[in-house]
Amino acid sequence: MASKINDSSRPLTSVSRLSSQDTRSAEAKTRNRPIAWKDGFESSGARPGSKLPQLPAPPPVLSLPPPATTPPVPPEAPTEPPVSDDSDPMKHIEYLASDALKGRDSPSAGLDAASAYVQAHAEKYGLVGPNSNNPENPFQQKFNVYSWLGADKAGEAAGAAHAGHAEHKQFGHETFQEGFYLDEKMPKDTLKLLNQQYEQTMKAAGQSAVPARSGKQRGVEELKQVATATGQAVNTMAMLPGTGPHKDEVIVVMAHLDHVGVDRKGNAYNGADDNASGSAVLMAAVPELAEAAKNGKLDRSVLFVWTGAEEKGLVGSQYFVDHPIPGVELKNIAGVINTDMVGRWDDQRLSVVDTNTKGQPNYFRDVVDQANQQLADPFDRINRDINVYRDRQDGASFGRKGEDVLFLFEGLSNPEGGGDLIPEYHRQDDDIEKIIEDNGGNKPRRVKDLLLNVINIAANRTTQPQ
Repeated sequence: MASKINDSSRPLTSVSRLSSQDTRSAEAKTRNRPIAWKDGFESSGARPGSKLPQLPAPPPVLSLPPPATTPPVPPEAPTEPPVSDDSDPMKHIEYLASDALKGRDSPSAGLDAASAYVQAHAEKYGLVGPNSNNPENPFQQKFNVYSWLGADKAGEAAGAAHAGHAEHKQFGHETFQEGFYLDEKMPKDTLKLLNQQYEQTMKAAGQSAVPARSGKQRGVEELKQVATATGQAVNTMAMLPGTGPHKDEVIVVMAHLDHVGVDRKGNAYNGADDNASGSAVLMAAVPELAEAAKNGKLDRSVLFVWTGAEEKGLVGSQYFVDHPIPGVELKNIAGVINTDMVGRWDDQRLSVVDTNTKGQPNYFRDVVDQANQQLADPFDRINRDINVYRDRQDGASFGRKGEDVLFLFEGLSNPEGGGDLIPEYHRQDDDIEKIIEDNGGNKPRRVKDLLLNVINIAANRTTQPQ
């Protein structure tokens, strides 16, 4: 694990950016024009010979409202350059949550297309594929997804929302809740967890678990005999190398790219909030962070990870932790930020989890407060009301290994903290229009601004002497 980080930050030069509350009149005409497909791909900078999945046709263009504006500055005053469409998460939500991607199930052609879209965006801004274990495409980490034989009956017993996916009353999933990976490099603790999940699933389905041939635990080959392979999913990743003395340390910034696919009639669960919103916020942060690195203002490296199969049970994040890529072993990681469902409700509140597995605040507690105060218009309320979900999101795969994890979440129904999830959670009406109705798209824009500040502070803080 990377060296621990203390609470005193060195003086920072802020990442150059525009807050969602900054002056935007200069780009009003630009932002109000129809979003063109070519905007995201004209300069993709793809490597010669690289093979990306064929992207579906772009979705119909929506008339997205512009960010909130402030009174225009006098003509003689200097103005900020316009924010590009690439820095607006709403542009990316529109594509990722379109019907063309058919709910981004793991695995599916829709998830592959989403991965290709993310990769092209990262390459456009000079990020590199870090996974040397996959020389064919180092931006990807592929893994096979399995489910238990008889799992469909377990899903029916729990009340299926649609084929192969049980209805959830709470946010997120437990590890391997509905799917899992299997390979010979699986660590012993993960194999033990998988054995427990198998027994629980069979019990829920009213079936008997096949006993281990020897000892108390089934081996990988034994588990393959009682499982069915459903296909290959993918984690998509891109590295922004740091430029300072701690460049070998890595801040991992992640969001799950997948959702739950289609129903039996082929109708898509588009998952605009869950989690096109978090995935899009990461994409929107790339241009400004790339500029900071170019100007030598990013000490540590930043690894962006868009996981697959989160909706199956945190499978992609667990696979990443169990199969570290060269240079991003746990010892290199200096903090993890997970962004999931950040599009809804009003744009003046956000919920976070910034505690460890014992419920104690980690170093992100002070980072979040400092980052919020750096905003031109800070969030009125940073609620810490969702600790019950700490182990039901991708960051938990890292937290169990002792990493400091920050989880950013839109919040529950009570603005002051607590309440319920959005009513559209895991329903087919989780579409981009709901985000527009709630806050005009300003919530994900403001989360992006906060995320930039958090990353800037975390990547540039001084380390505690060992």
